Amino acid sequence: MKYVAIVTVLLLIASLVGVGYLYLTANVTVEAIGVVAVEAASQPDMFQALARQVEEQRVIGTAYTTAPLSDAANYQFYTYTVRLKNNCFVTADMVEVQVTPMQGDVLQLADSSARALAARSTGDLSATILTDINMHSVRELNISYYMWGIPFTIRTAYGH
Repeated sequence: MKYVAIVTVLLLIASLVGVGYLYLTANVTVEAIGVVAVEAASQPDMFQALARQVEEQRVIGTAYTTAPLSDAANYQFYTYTVRLKNNCFVTADMVEVQVTPMQGDVLQLADSSARALAARSTGDLSATILTDINMHSVRELNISYYMWGIPFTIRTAYGH
C-alpha cells in the first residue's frame, strides 16, 4: 500500500509539472500583421454572392449587419494576415483569427479550414472583412487557439 501511495504522489507531481509547463511556455506570439485592401467593385461576382447572402440572412461567416448592401463601389475588402510563432513544444490546435468589428463593417468571411500551428513553428493566418469604402484599416484582432484542450486568446491591434 505504501508503494501505491508513493507512485500516486509521483504521478500527481508529474501532472502538476506538466500543467505548469503548459501555462509557463504555452505562448503563441504575433510576429507580424499585414493588411491588403481591395475594392469590392474589382470583385463583382464575390460581392454579389455576399450581397445575396446578407439579403437572405444566410451569411457564410460573421454578419455584423442585416441591412441590404448597396452598390459595390461603396465597399472594400480588408484581408488581415497574421504571422504567428508557436514557442511551445505542444501543437496549437483550432487556431483562428476574428476581427473586432467597427461601425461600417458588414461581415467577416468564414474560414472553414481547421488550422493547427505545429510545435516550435511559424505560420500565417488570415481573415477577410467587407467594410464601407471610407473605413480605415485599424482593427483589433482576436487570435484563439487550444493547447491540450485548454483555450487561449491573444488580443492585438493592427494600426496604420
